[in-house]
Amino acid sequence: MTEGTLLPDDFPAFLMHSDADTPVPTWKQVTRSTESVDPGFVAHISRIVAGTNDEQVAIETWDNWPGNYQRSIALLVDKICHEGWLDSVGPIRGTPWDGGFFFWPNQGDRALAEVLNSKSAPGGEYTRCTYRAGLTARLGRWGHKAWKWGWVENDSPLAALHVGVFKDGSAEVHLDVFNPLCVSGAVPSDITRWPLIGSYNHKLFSLHRRWEQSKYGAAARTSANFYHLMRGHVPLSF
Repeated sequence: MTEGTLLPDDFPAFLMHSDADTPVPTWKQVTRSTESVDPGFVAHISRIVAGTNDEQVAIETWDNWPGNYQRSIALLVDKICHEGWLDSVGPIRGTPWDGGFFFWPNQGDRALAEVLNSKSAPGGEYTRCTYRAGLTARLGRWGHKAWKWGWVENDSPLAALHVGVFKDGSAEVHLDVFNPLCVSGAVPSDITRWPLIGSYNHKLFSLHRRWEQSKYGAAARTSANFYHLMRGHVPLSF
């Protein structure tokens, strides 16, 4: 929970976690090196963290980031790996933040788009944020006007991946607490379907607007909260 934030009485209790009740990953944990070492995986995480195959340089970069940034990177690495497209993630661009980071895609932005578009085919676990998928899907880019392309998971109600590509070829990935486009596997009564507008989860849409698209967003979107939302649903390294 963000220090000093005054929260209303109806603020969800499960979004009030902090560093006090949430672990911070070690370098060995995020690189899957606690029991045996996979040199290829270590090299890839080193490139993501520091843009180099030199693990020592990457460790120094990692150690210079605060615990919540380290936790965010580990959570995103774990989830993207679980989703099967970690090979598309290249070096972090700039400084990560609590819940996301900018990055340069491996083999370019079109290669990343090809992977995520393949996951956005009918029956896929992602939705492309485009009018072809309905107005609601297009609104997935409404708060990210600099994105030329965007995608979001459609089968994850909480701690969902939201991905976008910028005109300069760099990309962004972050986690959303409540996912309005979670329609796959959702309770049918929670789904609204309209011609042209498309399908969306009206229950999660209301929660997203109430707690994420408001002054409470910083308190809701923390790596501490994301850790507890993901634990037991995504294989975590820590």
